[in-house]
Amino acid sequence: MLGFSIQAPVFLGKPSKDSANDLIAHYDNEELILHALKSAGVESIEIRILPRGAEERAYRDLIQRIWDAGLQVTIHGHVAGEFPGSRFADIYPSMSYILQHFHQYQSSLTMALHAYDAKTGSEEELHQQTVRLLHEWVAITDAEQLPLKIAVENNRKKSIKVDPGDSIEGVLRIVNEVNSPSVGITWDMGHYYSNLMDERSLKSAPETHLLDLPPAAFLDKVYHTHIHGLGLTGTHNPLTQARSLPLEHYVSALQRSGYQGIYNLELTMNKFDTDRTLSEHVLASIQRLKEASL
Repeated sequence: MLGFSIQAPVFLGKPSKDSANDLIAHYDNEELILHALKSAGVESIEIRILPRGAEERAYRDLIQRIWDAGLQVTIHGHVAGEFPGSRFADIYPSMSYILQHFHQYQSSLTMALHAYDAKTGSEEELHQQTVRLLHEWVAITDAEQLPLKIAVENNRKKSIKVDPGDSIEGVLRIVNEVNSPSVGITWDMGHYYSNLMDERSLKSAPETHLLDLPPAAFLDKVYHTHIHGLGLTGTHNPLTQARSLPLEHYVSALQRSGYQGIYNLELTMNKFDTDRTLSEHVLASIQRLKEASL
């Protein structure tokens, strides 16, 4: 199944950022981009991101329109916030509408999630904080028999952040310590490739792909993906250029591991080169992903 991330401002009625409608590829409205994505083969839309404390009413309309268009929903979640309770709708109140209605449109839910991070502090404490939170969430989803898969995402390494999830090893350690079938990994391919490039002091994606792969123990626990290329403006670029990501190599590795989840494009449109229109970049990226995943 192919997926596509739509950024949170679109759900809040603000489809533009730096230019008119650039968060929806210059389509006139959300319905038109949803139709174009579905026609191109996309079957799932990810909310990027849905904070725990967001006003859930603000997200309802577009979520329902996604379902009405025959598409499924995934969530890019967030750990921040203090929301006590015994139900998942209590601890993640912005998901209330989704939790009430998803069963009419899809059999399960997937949430991509970053570990706790901070500007300063102990990486070990942030690791333990993440593990504790996930244990609490799993206890609630198990008690409710809620078919929610939480997929911890590997992040980019940044010198300004302490992040226990900014490496393959760090994410795998979190997931192994939680030790629940409800918790797996979001393999962010662009973040992974960016870190490989940084290790080799490469400022741009090389003409010949770097073919390193995460270990089998990581690939076997992948529940979800975030897929984007590397370009002159960094991550979250389209897959238009072959050099932007060794996509086919990565998809093949996932398929060998038995991956059955969504291949989800996570793009930031105001980063794109202007050699093509935004919609051309988006549709070409979907086509490359579709061909890779066949």
